[in-house]
Amino acid sequence: MDRNSVIGFALIAAIMIVWLQFMKPQQKAELETTAARKELAVKSDAGAAAPAAILPDSLGAFGRATAGPEKLVTVENDLMKATISSKGATLKSLVLKRHLNGQRKPFDLVSAHDKGALSMLFLSSDGKRIDTRDLNFRSLSVDSVMTVTGNRQIAVSYVLDVDPSRSMQVTYTFTGDSYSIGYDLKLTGFGSTMAGNQYQLAWDGGMTYSEKDQLDEATNAIASAYLGGGLVKLDAKDAKQPYYREEESGKAQWVAVRNKYFVAALIPGRDTEGVYLNGSRKQGSEFENYVAALKMGMPVGKNVVEDHYRIYVGPLDYNTVKSQNVGLEKIMDFGWDWLTRPFAEYIILPIFNLMNRYVGNYGLIIIIFAFLIKAVTYPLSLASTKSMKKMSALQPLMQEIQEKYKDNPAKLQSEMGRIYKEAGVNPLGGCLPTVLQMPLLFAMFYVFRSSIQLRQHGFLWAKDLSVPDSILDFGFKLPLYGDHIAVFPILMAITVYLQQKITPTTQTNEQMKIMLWMFPAMMLLFFNNMPAGLGLYYLMFNIFSVAQQYYINSTTTPEEKAAASLQVAAAKTPQQPRKGGKKK
Repeated sequence: MDRNSVIGFALIAAIMIVWLQFMKPQQKAELETTAARKELAVKSDAGAAAPAAILPDSLGAFGRATAGPEKLVTVENDLMKATISSKGATLKSLVLKRHLNGQRKPFDLVSAHDKGALSMLFLSSDGKRIDTRDLNFRSLSVDSVMTVTGNRQIAVSYVLDVDPSRSMQVTYTFTGDSYSIGYDLKLTGFGSTMAGNQYQLAWDGGMTYSEKDQLDEATNAIASAYLGGGLVKLDAKDAKQPYYREEESGKAQWVAVRNKYFVAALIPGRDTEGVYLNGSRKQGSEFENYVAALKMGMPVGKNVVEDHYRIYVGPLDYNTVKSQNVGLEKIMDFGWDWLTRPFAEYIILPIFNLMNRYVGNYGLIIIIFAFLIKAVTYPLSLASTKSMKKMSALQPLMQEIQEKYKDNPAKLQSEMGRIYKEAGVNPLGGCLPTVLQMPLLFAMFYVFRSSIQLRQHGFLWAKDLSVPDSILDFGFKLPLYGDHIAVFPILMAITVYLQQKITPTTQTNEQMKIMLWMFPAMMLLFFNNMPAGLGLYYLMFNIFSVAQQYYINSTTTPEEKAAASLQVAAAKTPQQPRKGGKKK
């Protein structure tokens, strides 16, 4: 690895550091709302903190609906097992069948087990805050356990009769082979009894963490919304702040909460009036609690309002979430939209999915992918090697020029430019392949970090390619290095050393000695805490690079060496001025 390559890496790293600082989430100014909507939001903040006993008198005409026993219905399809409660007609539990937690055990994505995840919120005309999870619905389903498979569907319905003129009906529709759940809400007689003619449909409680590394999970946990073609994010990362809040008006395609690998999204069937996001984090806990709600207006003059929603609760698999056709894949973080995201969406993921049809192991897929990338960049590597050989041959002359014109910078630059031009050398040619590959490296970092494809897929000694391939945990953390020993980064550092040894360089012997050890050490420290899949990719990429460099070095013909020497020799001799001169 030559100096220009190191400079290329350093520049990209500096850009990443600045970008990460620039992209820190900031709290936006709260938008003005009507008095009724602001009151509902403030009370939602208080309600999100901790459940409290609800007194029937505090709910006005809805108070009598708080009585009655809770009845649970369990619905199982090919992908999940869901539990719905008559208390609030809400989702109490959802366990995925094909995805386990970090301990390889089934886990419940719904964190709000006490009250449930789904609620309808509104203010009554007499100022009462109504949360449907406080109300007891009547189940229209006879069975308490239901099963559906394939493309068949089943429905679970609940009804709440507030009084002779007002009623609510909630219907869940499950398809056998889908993570998407239909949610239909029918409101009768509520047109003039909701303050502000508005209600909210909310997912409350965030999502249960599934990974062993809770800090890493918290880093990826957010509440988000997609409206007006833009993504709104809310990250409750600071426990010192009581709560975070984001409220925006407009037509939303969805609101969602996510952890590292799973997402729960509410997708409306008609235009919304806006979104409401709320988040908090307790001191001493990594868990971030979120509320994500759609704000829905009630059509004026309609006695019966029927709203249709889809609820997606499942893995952050790119193709699966994209198939919802509402831009839900935007919640997946692939870095810069204008640079790394296209690499992830149109190169890495499609190639991985294509190869996965024929190759069952993701470790082998990564190795094949590294080989393909190295084959595609071979012309660049060949041109870079030739350029560096010429640069290396020019070094004695360059040092002579630098010493001769050390007091005349303008003349020095002029002479260096002339020598580069006449020798046919591009000073940046050595680092060009590295710079061109950096967007792909960053894109793969984002894919391996946030995509579920590699999760819990092993290769060789690595049990999970989405986390470091640790073989020894210290029980304490070393500065810069971490709390474990990962093997792929060690092997990768060795291949970096070997690659530098056989790659032509423009450095002096002393510089070369420093870089031979410093750069592998930097890579070891950087990749020790990276996903094993990323370490495997760069290990194999470096192995192929070493083989490729050895091949290029061994196949350089005497004619090519002679031609390069002639170019360098020509550059040593300044061009003679044309004959003639100034007229006398």
